[in-house]
Amino acid sequence: MCGVSVRVVSVLLTLSVCLCSSPPEDYVYQVKGQCYFRNGTDNVRLLARYGYNLEEFVNFDSDVGLFIAKTELGKPDADYWNSQKEILDQKRAAVDTLCRYNYQIDKPYTVDRKSQPNVKIINTKTLDLEHENLITCLVDGFFPPMIKVTWLKNGIEEGEQVTSSELLQNGDWTFEIHVMLETTIKHGDTFTCRVEHSSHQQPVSVNWEPDVSDSARNKMLTGIVGFVLGSIFIIVGLVVYLRSKKTMTRFSVVQNENLMS
Repeated sequence: MCGVSVRVVSVLLTLSVCLCSSPPEDYVYQVKGQCYFRNGTDNVRLLARYGYNLEEFVNFDSDVGLFIAKTELGKPDADYWNSQKEILDQKRAAVDTLCRYNYQIDKPYTVDRKSQPNVKIINTKTLDLEHENLITCLVDGFFPPMIKVTWLKNGIEEGEQVTSSELLQNGDWTFEIHVMLETTIKHGDTFTCRVEHSSHQQPVSVNWEPDVSDSARNKMLTGIVGFVLGSIFIIVGLVVYLRSKKTMTRFSVVQNENLMS
């Protein structure tokens, strides 16, 4: 549900110059190098940006091959640097010496890095059969961020009743997303959260059945306990009844024998 078409590597150099005049003033000069990789290293763009007091005044764009003035302050620098073949050759070569070189170093930890998603289904509302319920497929711990999460009810893909959170960053190069399904649950319904991610060759499916949910299990246990207690009371009552009936029968026999004698 998220795509990254451009990968950027940035190098930032900040210089602070403090003049000794009174009162002192700080001047900030920044150079920021950005490498854009399009289709791996087949098409690479270097954008070197020069800033003065947080304002970009000139940059070098490898797609153009020249320095470009962004303000009047940057025009003299752009004109001078463009007139120096050695400076231009160095900047143009940086596409290889900086961008492509660092791409190969970082590729195993960024582009090739894969972390498999953890998939869990939770019922975010108390289970109430025959009424609207909200069940959530919680997917976390995955990288890269491109992922597809699908809800299926009784094997049929759900669409209109599905909503999703934004892609959340966990701060450890992994991501998290919550995909919710609002639906009416009936006895016998089955739900499946299907996750497609590049770390798995096949989609991962996690099933959820309301009858085995905690709420349903508690209701079932309550019913079982009630049935057992009811059975005990019936058995006890039956035993008491049979004993009392047997006692009454014996009393009647003895009374009849006394009358005959």
